[in-house]
Formats: sequence, C-alpha cells, structure tokens
Amino acid sequence: FFGRRLGQEAARGGERTVMAGRLAAGLRNLQTAAMDEISTAVFKATTDDLFEPKEKHVVAVARWSCEPELQEQVASALAKRVSTCGARPVTTAKTLFLLHRVATTGEPEAVLGPSVAELRSLVERRSLPAAELAYAPYIVGLCEWDDCNLFRRPDAPACWRGMPLPAVLEGLRPLQALAEQALELALDASEVTTPAVAALRLAVAEDAFAMFLCETAGAAVLQDGLLAAPLALVNLRPGGLLEALRASNRHAEDALMLQEALGSWRGGSGPLADLPHLDSVLKEGLPWSGSRARVALATTASASAAA
Repeated sequence: FFGRRLGQEAARGGERTVMAGRLAAGLRNLQTAAMDEISTAVFKATTDDLFEPKEKHVVAVARWSCEPELQEQVASALAKRVSTCGARPVTTAKTLFLLHRVATTGEPEAVLGPSVAELRSLVERRSLPAAELAYAPYIVGLCEWDDCNLFRRPDAPACWRGMPLPAVLEGLRPLQALAEQALELALDASEVTTPAVAALRLAVAEDAFAMFLCETAGAAVLQDGLLAAPLALVNLRPGGLLEALRASNRHAEDALMLQEALGSWRGGSGPLADLPHLDSVLKEGLPWSGSRARVALATTASASAAA
C-alpha cells in the first residue's frame, strides 16, 4: 500500500514539474514575441524559473559574440539584461553565468564592456542578492582579464614556454589573483539552493581547475630558474618569485580540497548533485586525473625551454 501511494505521489510530482515547465515556456514565448533573435536568446538564457540556464541559448549568445556584424546587438542585449537583473536572484545568477560563458568561450573584448561597467556599478551599490553578490566581483575581474577566453584551452599550460622569468611573473599575477577568488568561491560551504547558482558554482570550479593547471606550469618555470634569478626578483614584494611560488603551493592544497569536494557533490543531494555537466567535469576536468599528463607535458616543455 505504502509503496503504491509513494509511487503515485512521485508520478504526480513529475507531472507537476512537466506542467510548470510548459507554463514557463509559454510565458517566455509571450514575453519575447516582440524581441529580435539575440534579445530573445539572452532573455531565455536568464529567465526567472527553477531550472539551470538553458544551454542552447547560452551557446548561441557566446557564438554570436564572435560574429563582428552581431557584436553591437549582443553587447546591447547583455548590458540591458545586467541592468535589470538585480532584484531577482535566479535571473542574476543566470546573467552572471551567461557573462561567464561569453568571457571564456566568446569574444569578450568586443561585447562585454557595457555589461561589465553596469555590473561593477551594481556591485559598488550592493544592489544584487547576497548569494549572487559574492560571485559578481569575480565575474567582473574575469571579464576584464586579457586571457579570459584562452586559459581553458588544452594547450594553455604550455604558454610559458621560452618566456623570461619577469614575463612569467607578470603573466602569473592576474592569473593567481583570479585563481584565489575562484577557489574560494568554489569551496564556499554555504548551501546552494537553486540550479542557477549551482551551475554558476560549477563553472567557477572549472575555472579554478583550469587556472590551477596553467599556474602550475608557470610555477614550474619559476622553480626551474629560481637559483639563476636576480635576488631582487626573487625577494620582490609584492609580486616576487618566492611569493608566486608560495601562492602556487597554497592553491595546490585548495585545488585538492576542491577535487575531493566535487565527489561529494555527486554523492549528495540538491541542485549541485543534479547538474548534468558535473559528470563530465569529474571524468575529464580534475587536476589529479587525465589532466595530469597534460600538465606534466606542458611543464616539462616549459622548463626545458627555460633552461
């Protein structure tokens, strides 16, 4: 009897979820009836519902950001969405997620300037919901970083090859500052209550791992040249060689903690456990897994070039 009743209740719950999804889709279609294709995609990627950002709309906006004839429209649509998202936590989280995706896979320099200026203003006025406000400064910094759409590439750890130590240090400074923020956000112990924030946290965790891989390769070049480096460069504060190596070691500990935490996400419950992309991160994106061979190759090549 109890099994049958529980099964019936579960079926009714599934029906209610499907019906809610259909109603939300119908409402979105009404709201976007007068919008152009780009504004519609931005709106649907950031709509205020109980689901994570819809991937097809996020991908479309990032792709259009790379098309010169569409970049002005993309920039306008994104900035408009940022300016109106602050009062709604879910829409804010999805908007941050969308800006993050454009920054890491699109053409951020061409389209994100107005959005970043608006987002920075919202941060300064603290006009965002508390949970989302924690992520906003990181997204601003990421979007303003010259290498924001390069660091996730598989060959990124090899970028230090042949670079002199001062140039490696200069490149590591913004990378390590962002890695520090990404690791802190991804390791945040506060409860994640919506799929939108869960998707944003996982995206930041992926950033943290990718940044750590690049940082490790750069730190290997610094370590290899440590004894031959000028003493002033070694002991420079802030921003010297020893400081960069200490930061890299600290981030290694945090990255290991994050890798262990991701396993508990999959084994737990709630929005983090339900993210479909989590499985691929666990299989392919962890530093101490298949990525390890890539890092070893990159650091070996970099160290050999420096020598």
